[in-house]
Amino acid sequence: MSKHRPLRVHCLIVLALFATTSEARLYRWVDEAGTVHYTDTLPPAQADRGHAKMSEKGMVVETTEPAKAPEELQKEEEDKRARLAAERAKKEQEAADQMLLRTFGSVDDMIMTRDGRLASIDAMIRLTRGNIRRQQDLLRKLRADAADLERAGKPIPAHLSNSIASSEKSIHEAYATIVEREQQKQEIRASVASDLRRFRRLKNIAEATPIDQDEGPGAAPKNLVHCASAETCDRLWTRASAYVRQQATTAVQASGPKIMITAPPAGDEDVNLTLSRIPDKNGPGATLFLDAQCKPALSGDSTCTIPAAQRILDGFSEAVLGPGEAN
Repeated sequence: MSKHRPLRVHCLIVLALFATTSEARLYRWVDEAGTVHYTDTLPPAQADRGHAKMSEKGMVVETTEPAKAPEELQKEEEDKRARLAAERAKKEQEAADQMLLRTFGSVDDMIMTRDGRLASIDAMIRLTRGNIRRQQDLLRKLRADAADLERAGKPIPAHLSNSIASSEKSIHEAYATIVEREQQKQEIRASVASDLRRFRRLKNIAEATPIDQDEGPGAAPKNLVHCASAETCDRLWTRASAYVRQQATTAVQASGPKIMITAPPAGDEDVNLTLSRIPDKNGPGATLFLDAQCKPALSGDSTCTIPAAQRILDGFSEAVLGPGEAN
């Protein structure tokens, strides 16, 4: 019996505290040493610590958890943001899936739509190439006029110099447009390839096999090289210029820090090369773009289909990028 006496005494003390007043509330709290206290008032230092409020009958009527540390609050806020972001992403994906299924009925529909968009861009590129060819013809005439004046010992008038600079600028801007169109094509291919994978999962269709190469995002053009800094671009431009001089079948007619043009093709196997350095719209980088045009066909189309031209374009990226440098 004696070993239960301390507990019995403790309980009697608690009941005595309750008996002092019928309206009093009792607080149960634990100090830093782990000792349990019962008091009719809560010490101010305990306000942010865990405690329990008890009724006159000794029943817990309210529990206050310990205040959370700043690290815990920050973690909870981060978890909440992550959860909301995940829920938002899930809803967006569900909406995108519904739109995908409403828009297309089959894989073939998606590929046909993609090919139509690519064909439209190719048509715009061909139109731009036609404008470039006309500007190059004009530039050659202007340069010939300037050369005649120089041979005659006469000064080149300002309007002629300005016309030459304007023509070179027009050619450079036209190639910048072509580069943008080529990048659009890559973005379309990559986007549709992602949609195709999603469509197949939603429709429970087997994944594309290696033989379905037309469904892939496509490889980046080999006649295009991107450089991220002015210093790197200067180095790569030097290599690119050397490559053009080495591969050209006609003489270089114009050469500057942003554009290099060779003479028009004289024979069926000749290739007109134009190298452009197109600055990034945002940032110090640029894109080096090599274009090839052949002797125009009877239809006026100067698109190169001869193996020599394709070999020159395909070898551009590898020749310009040195070991350890990525496109």
